[in-house]
Amino acid sequence: MRGDIVEIELTAYHEAAHALVALHHRWPVARIRISTRLPGDGCTHLAPTRSNPAFTPTPGNIRRAWIETLTKYTASTRILLAGPLAEAKLLATPLRSLGASSDLQRAQSNYGFLLDAHRFLSQYRKLPAVPADFLNRERQRTRRLIARQDHWHAISVLAGALQQEHVLGEIDLTALIQAALDERHPARLPGLFSRRKNDR
Repeated sequence: MRGDIVEIELTAYHEAAHALVALHHRWPVARIRISTRLPGDGCTHLAPTRSNPAFTPTPGNIRRAWIETLTKYTASTRILLAGPLAEAKLLATPLRSLGASSDLQRAQSNYGFLLDAHRFLSQYRKLPAVPADFLNRERQRTRRLIARQDHWHAISVLAGALQQEHVLGEIDLTALIQAALDERHPARLPGLFSRRKNDR
């Protein structure tokens, strides 16, 4: 039974971290949930975002298309990595793949998509290459992002509420994160997150 409780707590932190990093990157979260009947089962439902429109490549719009694509898939990669990294932080162990392999595989797929997009767009205009250490770099940045005291506190608050309620909708989870951040920084400007240069 104790093992199930631990797994439920890990799952709650995992989903809470996905949600916090998504909101940090202005990616709407529809709801998050965990299962008490199936320990380890949880899900973060992101609201649909505007997809990149189809376009005919021209010198004038290639750079914009690339920046939008890179920004979107970098944010997506950080959201995916946040769950397993939160579990690793909670357990004070290196990054775990157990229970998080799908997130890590999808992060790898994002990297592959960026390489393909870069290859396609570079036919029309020279663009900066996708760094070979893209995944390692984003893993480090995401680790720092969730380790910030105010962010980890918000993740902990959200995980605690998720263990009690099992499902949190957009309004409730946003309010919980807002209250947790305000508790740590009562004098900060309105809005969910105060951005730091290194968090972008």
